Amino acid sequence: MRRHIYYEQKRNIRLMLIVTAMLAALIMLVVQIDRAIRPAVEAVCQEECRSYCALLIGRSIDNALQENPHSYSDFAELLYDENGNIAAVETLTGNVNRMQSCLMNEINQALDESRDAEISVSLGTASGVWIFAGRGPHIPLRFLPIGNAQVELISSLDSAGINQTCHKILIKVKVHAAASAPLCRTETDIEYEYLLAETVLVGDVPNGYAVLGE
Repeated sequence: MRRHIYYEQKRNIRLMLIVTAMLAALIMLVVQIDRAIRPAVEAVCQEECRSYCALLIGRSIDNALQENPHSYSDFAELLYDENGNIAAVETLTGNVNRMQSCLMNEINQALDESRDAEISVSLGTASGVWIFAGRGPHIPLRFLPIGNAQVELISSLDSAGINQTCHKILIKVKVHAAASAPLCRTETDIEYEYLLAETVLVGDVPNGYAVLGE
């Protein structure tokens, strides 16, 4: 009887050791797989986050500009010298600040409404292996904007050919956001530029221009 109990205990211990070894091997395998694919998953999460955020920003800017029609002359005025040559470009600060405030409100509202929005990505795409892209079950990514968007209107002068200068007014948006997937979370910065208005100045390059938003 005692011998039977001894062998039974020995068998149970052996079984426990086998199960423990299998669990340890499984855990090590999961850890190795995680280490191998995590960088690819994080990169895909960041790219999907940037694409989704850029889409939101573009739509928000379009909506704001449809509600507030504009032209180049609404934001800048050309100043001429006594010979009729362009001497400088003067910023209409009041209009610039109003447009900047309108854009900021529209973009931040869109980001806030899209908080925790779900982005679907296939497991094959998330793996980072191109041959599996677009294949397999889909995993959910959650879009999480962090803080408020920074909106700035920028003025630039660029050469556009012989005796010509292109004056551009750009909308520059910066957003910090996170993308959350099962067992993975990553943060990224999104920068978006939008051409608000431009004109070609014929003649010598103006002596100066005011920086928008200051």
